[in-house]
Amino acid sequence: MKKIILIISVLSIVFSACVDEKYYKESSKCDIVSFEISGQISNKITIKEDTSLVEVGIPISLSLNNLKINSFEISPLAKSDRDYNSIKDFSSDVFIRIIAEDGITTKLWKIKVFYQDAPLQLAYSDMKKWTIAKDENGAEIKIGNLYAYFPGEENQYSPWQCAARANVLTGFFSVNPKPSVENPLYASMETKTYGLGAMMHSAIVAGALFTGKFIFDQNHLPVIGSDPNPRKMINFGTPFYKKPVGVKFKMRYKAGEIMRDGDNQPIIYPDAQNRPTKDSCEIYFILQNRESDSSKYYRIATAWLRTSEEIGSFDSEDGFVEMQLPFIYGKPDNQTLIEKPYMNIGGVRGELVFYKFSFNGSSYNKTAVEEQYSTDNNMGVDNIIAVFSSSAYGDLFYGAPDSKLDIKDIEFIY
Repeated sequence: MKKIILIISVLSIVFSACVDEKYYKESSKCDIVSFEISGQISNKITIKEDTSLVEVGIPISLSLNNLKINSFEISPLAKSDRDYNSIKDFSSDVFIRIIAEDGITTKLWKIKVFYQDAPLQLAYSDMKKWTIAKDENGAEIKIGNLYAYFPGEENQYSPWQCAARANVLTGFFSVNPKPSVENPLYASMETKTYGLGAMMHSAIVAGALFTGKFIFDQNHLPVIGSDPNPRKMINFGTPFYKKPVGVKFKMRYKAGEIMRDGDNQPIIYPDAQNRPTKDSCEIYFILQNRESDSSKYYRIATAWLRTSEEIGSFDSEDGFVEMQLPFIYGKPDNQTLIEKPYMNIGGVRGELVFYKFSFNGSSYNKTAVEEQYSTDNNMGVDNIIAVFSSSAYGDLFYGAPDSKLDIKDIEFIY
């Protein structure tokens, strides 16, 4: 009975979060809130009184007259005068008119696509610029008067996201700009307990920052009748076209004292299920090629750090330690995989790690995608997955409360 009440409460929160309190009459909003072209390098949305503008930068390897729109989302209940699926040619500016729900208010939008040099670094990777987080529909993410934040700037494409939309259900945000929103110097991730989550086997909430998009889907929440797989709510990765030899960053980490599972029960050594009995942070970068084969992702290179050791100090703001990881191109050698089995495709869990998200006009279709090592030394890179987590097994709802990971100044080495 308690579980049924809890599920009803959770779903009530979900549904209420989707309703705008001011929404009692037909809306006059007619904006493009999200527009993404496959392979884009940059994206900026500028709202103007007359003709509003979407500017998209793409690499020279793509053809302006044969592009694919990955995401096209507009104000709720508004309509477009064109089917976005039919638009492929951006060799000249494309114009789209958005009609608001009231059927009266309209706005003309210009889509300008241009060639841009592929950057050597990921945008906002110093973690010194943050903006109020928005979900895939353009709505601000907040709990009461407390806002969530992503690294980036308003209306400009940022590769970085976290699971803030799901955190709304827990009552706290597990990723935050620190030391303050007004003076952000680094990203702070923390593993916490969600008391009610124990009834849904998800009492542990890890802080995780990653490249990609978090697409909230209640079908994958850990409630009865669902498929509790957080990875099915994350479209991992962002376009990237370079081949660095390594990556460096500044970090500090401290594991919490007691490892717990989704039921908020201690995991004590020896564990009958061979679950981890000590927490670790998780930091990895994966270079991929996704364009060569529509049914597979090819792994080009891997850089990975998983450790339970304390690094740096939280006693002062200058307690960071600079770390450097090499990129291993191709499949790591056997000795490396023996010492670090999580670096192998599928990790130590053997699950299908990645899902391809395809926007269908109202939501996203998801397809499991097999990853395999590239055997072609000349294969190019077109995507990068970067993940930082305060608990390595957070997606399984294992972790030690009070595990903390702070990150800043991420830089690729060439």
